Amino acid sequence: MAKYKPGKANQKRYFAAFYLEAIENADKDERLLNRKALLAAHRESCLFHLMGAYEALIWEVAQSYGVTFRAGMPLQQLLTGAQEEGKSIPELDRLLQLQSQSGGWLNRMLKAWQRVQDVDPAATTVAKAPVNLNAIEVRVVAEEDDLLQLSDWHDNLRELIEETRQTMGEW
Repeated sequence: MAKYKPGKANQKRYFAAFYLEAIENADKDERLLNRKALLAAHRESCLFHLMGAYEALIWEVAQSYGVTFRAGMPLQQLLTGAQEEGKSIPELDRLLQLQSQSGGWLNRMLKAWQRVQDVDPAATTVAKAPVNLNAIEVRVVAEEDDLLQLSDWHDNLRELIEETRQTMGEW
């Protein structure tokens, strides 16, 4: 495991890339009997590591400004605390803006993570159009469609991390 925290974001991205490759391999292998379950597990694991990379980025920026960040702390709370200390953190303001952008890639990734973490299966499924299957209601898992975007999220997160580090390195 990475001991140097800025390396943590890179490490988590690297782990996510392993899962993206595993997803691709499992998707192609018709011989797998448990392919759907394996794909779901790999997708959730990939999302877990993408979220870890994102939190590590927030930690990295907060540390650069001398602000304390704890895992799971809402970004808005971190920024409010920094403002109370008289600190302005433009990189985190940008992250908050990306988080708040409805329909944006980061917003969708965070929502997918919340759905994966939800313990109520009814909260993450939607009823399909009425189909008569002997009175059995067909339900579709909502996050499955979102998790098909993992590769794009990985690429966008890589770019975001690189841009943020470059911006911080300029001052």
